[in-house]
Amino acid sequence: MRNNKEIQALADKCAQENGYFCSSYLGRKGDLFVYEPCERSSEDKCTDLPSVIIVEGKKAEFVGWERSFDILNGLKFRDYKKGRSIFKEYERKVDYNDYVSDKEREYISEIVYNQRPGYDVPVPKTDLYKYLEIADRLNMKIELKPYKWCKDRNDGWCYYVELK
Repeated sequence: MRNNKEIQALADKCAQENGYFCSSYLGRKGDLFVYEPCERSSEDKCTDLPSVIIVEGKKAEFVGWERSFDILNGLKFRDYKKGRSIFKEYERKVDYNDYVSDKEREYISEIVYNQRPGYDVPVPKTDLYKYLEIADRLNMKIELKPYKWCKDRNDGWCYYVELK
């Protein structure tokens, strides 16, 4: 069995019941489907030990503290193929000036230029790909936001991703 919409919906519901926005699929460990509970943004926060959501059969369970380490240990993490594919399509649109509207140009250009060499610190690709996948799945958009602590600088801002 593979990750599917039904299993994802169970994990999302469990995440929401525990105060998170949704969940992101991490991988499988035996019969367990393992998800990461996600906030609406990738902004760094001081938190406890990592939490995970496991789905086995038709039951989702929120797991925290030390037990989550047992689940994460040896988990083969998936790569974010769909998120990377979405980003590659955005790069193609920027490179070939292939947009359907000025709004699309503005949205996509901000994301792509954040990842290209410059003064600003790019969003980590794993975060970007994960949130592009979530936005695609939930029919949302992402926004790159600078951390408050770096706004006093003239350049070299550091960004995080927020779902809109």
